[in-house]
Amino acid sequence: MALIDGLESSGLIADDLPPPVAFGSWKDAVARSVLQFEFDCDRPGRFSGALSDRSLAGVGFIDMECGRHAAYRGPESISAGDTGYYILTLQLAGRLELTQHDRTAVLAPGSFALYDSAQPTRVVSSDDYKSTCIKFPYERIGVGQDALSEITATAFECRAGLPSAAWATVLGLNRGLESLGPSGPLAVRGMMELVTTMLGNELGRPPPAVDHRAELRARISEYIDAHLSDPRLSPRVIAAAHYISARNLHQLFEESEHTVAGCIRARRVERCGRDLADPRQAEVPASAIALRWGFADASHFGQVFKRHTGQTPAEFRRAAYRSRRFAPE
Repeated sequence: MALIDGLESSGLIADDLPPPVAFGSWKDAVARSVLQFEFDCDRPGRFSGALSDRSLAGVGFIDMECGRHAAYRGPESISAGDTGYYILTLQLAGRLELTQHDRTAVLAPGSFALYDSAQPTRVVSSDDYKSTCIKFPYERIGVGQDALSEITATAFECRAGLPSAAWATVLGLNRGLESLGPSGPLAVRGMMELVTTMLGNELGRPPPAVDHRAELRARISEYIDAHLSDPRLSPRVIAAAHYISARNLHQLFEESEHTVAGCIRARRVERCGRDLADPRQAEVPASAIALRWGFADASHFGQVFKRHTGQTPAEFRRAAYRSRRFAPE
């Protein structure tokens, strides 16, 4: 707890979350930002929660405050779209019980735990719950799934040394994410290397050997995230920036869900969707949001957005606001 007090006094813990929302809107926000869960709440009419979600270089930074509730992620809740991720959570206030792999971690302020999106999960929070989480794809961490399954749902103390250094880095980047500029993806990669080392240390294992292809894919992914706003971003530009041929670039993405161009489009749509759903940007035209994230014109943006989401930008924005304002208790 003394360490949490120190982090708060240093200004590293987020205190600028958006206004709290009712239980129905909270469930929707968690599904969009974290994972799909089924929820229980004994006082849904009195529940409120606030959630902030930002991402950089494929890593999500999530701040949460909420009242008492339980969330379950069974086989019926797990879909292909939200597997392939780890969530690493640091408890800042209140209490959390996290169950996975037949283990239950009880988190108090100053402790942290890891869980796997592909596995059934149960979480129970107390009143006055507050946490900071990072959500990242399996490939962003240099420790294998079989090894990490040994320590999911295990409570670790954010003690002095490597854990406190890793979490201070996470919290510091989270607080200053928008000000990192072009150096942001590199900073996030350094953070993930520190997180990998910390988790490897908790496992009692040495750092893994470097996978150079994976490292190059990670650098390219970071480059894409850092240059999404540039409408000139293309596979040719990306290949030239990394001193490889276009053919080699496409080979790197052969096992990925998207082609290089498809990856660029999908990430632009994701960023636009988050901005369209943000009530603080309600007065920003959809066309301005499209230009912000590198779409050359509003017509092309509308076509791509509907192809990816099934809704026009206007329909998507209305649905997000309607869910937030009129979600059932």
